[in-house]
Parts: sequence; C-alpha cells; structure tokens
Amino acid sequence: MVKAFINDFAENTYIINKNKDAFVIDPGSNFKELEEYIKTKELNINGILLTHGHFDHIVSLNDFVETYKCKVYIHEKERDFLFDPNLNLSGTTYQKMVVKNKECIETFDETFKLKLGYDNITVLHTPGHTRGSVCYKYKGYLFSGDTLFKGTVGRTDLPTSSKGDLHQSLKKIVSKCSDNTIIYPGHGHFSTLLNEKYENPFLNN
Repeated sequence: MVKAFINDFAENTYIINKNKDAFVIDPGSNFKELEEYIKTKELNINGILLTHGHFDHIVSLNDFVETYKCKVYIHEKERDFLFDPNLNLSGTTYQKMVVKNKECIETFDETFKLKLGYDNITVLHTPGHTRGSVCYKYKGYLFSGDTLFKGTVGRTDLPTSSKGDLHQSLKKIVSKCSDNTIIYPGHGHFSTLLNEKYENPFLNN
C-alpha cells in the first residue's frame, strides 16, 4: 500500500507498507500526522528512504530516528547533505537542519536492495537535481523525488546540480521503467511514465 502526505513546502512524504512492515520515503514537516497514521495502522517502521538531502524532504528526520530507532538510507554521494545546511538549503530558512544521530545513517550505491514483503525495493541513481539523487522502484511504482515531476523536472541551479546529469537520468528512467509505472514525485501530483512521455517536454527532447 502507498499512502501520500502533503507537507509544508508542498513536499510529498510516502509511507509504503506490506502488512505491518513499512518504510517512510522523505519525511517532511508533518511529523504528528505521520506518527498518528503509523500508530493507527500499527505499522513497524523498517527504515527511512531518502530520495535526496534537501531540507524539505528531511524536516522530521530527527523525530523519526528518535521515535522509531530506525535506519536512514541515502546514496553515498548525498550523505554530506545531512550535516551541511548550505547543501541541504536549510541555511536559507529560520532553522538550520542537521542530523543528530550519525549512527543511524546507512549509505548505498545503485546495487542496493531492500525487501518489503516478497518484493524488492531497488534504486536508480538519478543525479541532476543533486549529485546523489535517487529514485526508488517498488512493484509498479517509482518514487522519483525531485528528479521527475508531473509535467516538469527538478531544478538544476542548486549546489551539486547538473542539467546534463539530469538529462541522462531521465533517459535512465525511461529505459528502466515500463510505461505503466506510476510516478510518485517529491512535489505535486502523481502520474504515469507513459503520460510523461507524451506530455512532459523534458522527456520529449
């Protein structure tokens, strides 16, 4: 099951679960709402999956680690974002964001896999928005973070961004995912890859 939450900064958090086992993708600002859902469904949080390290996607990360004692998974090239307000962009806000518990962090590369029920969660390394941005594939879903949105793509004018890398990452998504893949982005509405092939100008060039 996939449950979506819209946070401040219009950022999407997703909780995916099979029976009582669950992962949280990009924990945004609405920790209390997320906590209540987890409690109501009696879920076991197996870990936090980060698509990238910008502050709007990690606002409640410290709360999750403290409450659920869970691991935090992030691409090896993105780890520094969790400790540098200039990289994660929280330095531009009223509260600088750094992760308090370094022991909870587990980095990975593109060979990384996790199990949820009988199905694998796999990783596509999709740099462009940031150097360590990833998308997570689970069954027929792709959690695309700020790489691919409905009708557009993530910004490439931020620290470690690259327009060229993003272009290659979009080509990777098209080559690795079927047309009926449901795209769950870091902001905005969900879509399908087929829809994006037809309507997203960044996939048409």
